Amino acid sequence: MSLQERYDKFRTKKEVIKELNLYKALIIKKHNQQDYSSALEKLKSALILINENLEDFDLEQERHELEQIRFDIRSEMMTSRRKFLRRYHGLLNERLTEQNLEDFCKLLTMLKVQVDNNVERLNLHEVQNEITTYFKYIKKLYAILSSYKILNFHKASNQILRFASELKHVHCPNITKFAYSLYNELLYSKLNEISDRHRRIKLAELSQILAIDPHTLSELITKLMKKEEFPISNYLSRTQEVVFKKKL
Repeated sequence: MSLQERYDKFRTKKEVIKELNLYKALIIKKHNQQDYSSALEKLKSALILINENLEDFDLEQERHELEQIRFDIRSEMMTSRRKFLRRYHGLLNERLTEQNLEDFCKLLTMLKVQVDNNVERLNLHEVQNEITTYFKYIKKLYAILSSYKILNFHKASNQILRFASELKHVHCPNITKFAYSLYNELLYSKLNEISDRHRRIKLAELSQILAIDPHTLSELITKLMKKEEFPISNYLSRTQEVVFKKKL
């Protein structure tokens, strides 16, 4: 290799190092600002530059240094992301009632604002989309709460069960539990009403009243008999009769 070639190669390596130092300065700046996504994008470009020149120059030290910085940034980013994820999943596990729903929505709104403000920095797009979907079902829940008590049993129960069926396709566990608790409340009220008029009732007749097929209803009755608050005391499979508790 001639002296000129050595000089050209040295000059080119100096230019690569200079470009890498510019990238490094930008990466550190974004890192210090906790703009982790931007820092990782700049770091990705710097590593591409290194890989493009590895055959010509020894850049192992520079690559190792950038890979260590990438590890540190990703670790910090994941720690920050986990804080938001823990808060969101914690809210999903909160038991919902008509009394606490408004306060719950306020807490979720506060979290949404913080997620929206950090969505790019921490790559929170997935959480942002989940919260948006969650609010969509909260809106539907409020619509049910505003009408289910004034509708007849069939319309109210169908409304709630359709809603519960929709919820099977999304991850909203506490809304799902709340929806079924509303249905149980309706069912309890209807069975109490029926028990005021009947001491016993045929399964087929009760199936028509509740709009539940006989097989599903017989399984449901077995579960309801174990719940002290429900008025069913027994199910006579031989005669297919439902026996209600005696009124005090």
